[in-house]
Amino acid sequence: MADDDVQIESSAGELTSGIQMSSARMMKAAYLPTSMKRQDAEFGVPFFKTPPIHQDEEVPGPNARVFVTKISNVTPDHEIKRILSLSADREVDICNHDFYTLLFYVNIQLNEPSTTRFINATVSFVFSSEIKILDYSPKEKEIITKISETVGDSIFLSPALAFSVSIQQCAEGNPDDPKNRFEVRVGPEEKITITYSKKYGYSLLVPKNELLEYEGMRKSEHEVYWEIYPPMPPKDIEIMGKGKHAIFSLIVQAPRDSPPEITVCIAGKVKGKIWGVVPVQGLVDF
Repeated sequence: MADDDVQIESSAGELTSGIQMSSARMMKAAYLPTSMKRQDAEFGVPFFKTPPIHQDEEVPGPNARVFVTKISNVTPDHEIKRILSLSADREVDICNHDFYTLLFYVNIQLNEPSTTRFINATVSFVFSSEIKILDYSPKEKEIITKISETVGDSIFLSPALAFSVSIQQCAEGNPDDPKNRFEVRVGPEEKITITYSKKYGYSLLVPKNELLEYEGMRKSEHEVYWEIYPPMPPKDIEIMGKGKHAIFSLIVQAPRDSPPEITVCIAGKVKGKIWGVVPVQGLVDF
């Protein structure tokens, strides 16, 4: 991967509750007089690894699906030196390692948004023992909360993993070069526009009213996780068929010529009019 190259990978997985479909159908038939039709039917080509679902097929129950898009680039040299200098006890043979900046866009969609709402979840990024997490962002929940309250839908992520509402807060100049701009699919019906430059980082055009709130924590050198939850106070109106969105970033160190393999684990809770509070969980591999 060249320094200016951006690699994009997408995958999807099921968040299951353990309630079998037959039980969910019985509960639904007992408590809802009229069967409610799916509002978030697929269109076009399914999102990568998502199991195909017929457009007229009803999927009852409190289950959900998660769509994860990984955007990665080689970390600039000056950022590697900056991070390594912050830890005096960290001795790294730079010649024998590669360093990657990873940006993850997570989109959680409920199978039945008309009868079920999202409560919270833990999203964990787990690496092998050979991979070390050097930095991650955002750490405090106030960062994304303040960004969501601003006018406009542009979010900037600097090479140092600093989120802001505009590039002017972190650097001078304008990296918005059309040749560095591309669209990224972040769900079956959703795309976002991203601009990248080695000097300035990423600019993302994201609907801020769809962003969740969250804060990050390091579990070890090989695992970091974020607690995510809807904005408080909750919004009165939810857009049918739209997902719950979150953006995470990391800088990792990997052995030379060994791109990091990652497991994204999601464990959360949803609440339905019929089934009450139900845990859901699943994972996505890269």
